Amino acid sequence: MQHSPITPTRSVALSSIWQLILSQDDALKSDRTPVAASSLVGFKLGNDLAYKILKVGITSKALEPVGDFLGLSKSLIANYLDLDRGTVSRLAAKDQLLPTHAAENVLRLLELDAIAAETFATEAEASAWLIRPHPMLDGETPLAAAKTSFGSQRVKDILLAIKYGGVV
Repeated sequence: MQHSPITPTRSVALSSIWQLILSQDDALKSDRTPVAASSLVGFKLGNDLAYKILKVGITSKALEPVGDFLGLSKSLIANYLDLDRGTVSRLAAKDQLLPTHAAENVLRLLELDAIAAETFATEAEASAWLIRPHPMLDGETPLAAAKTSFGSQRVKDILLAIKYGGVV
């Protein structure tokens, strides 16, 4: 499938999310330029950078922009990060770092969005697919399935099959 270029508004939103994530530590700031300068469509977060990000942590300030970018309500983003809404509010009010499991889920959601944007013809199709229950995920949405690394890998496998016409 041929994907459409990322819209300028989406590109700006995604760049600001990555700047928030990468601004936590001086070691990560050096990694900001390639991310902000790239097209961001199909951006694949490498294991080395993901490891560095998780080691330093992700600020709770990133949750609202990530939720807005993915079109998720506060309660849905909390659910997908395996946090209750009260914890999310408390973390955000004190500008604290997300627990590691939630930070890892943020990276998973952003990665799946990038893969979906690369797979489908339009960003709207990609976004809709990520929040629609899928029969190959036992009726869960792809974003809900991504709460675990195994569920996330299953979603990636389905996206690859859609993109390349393979059997899942």
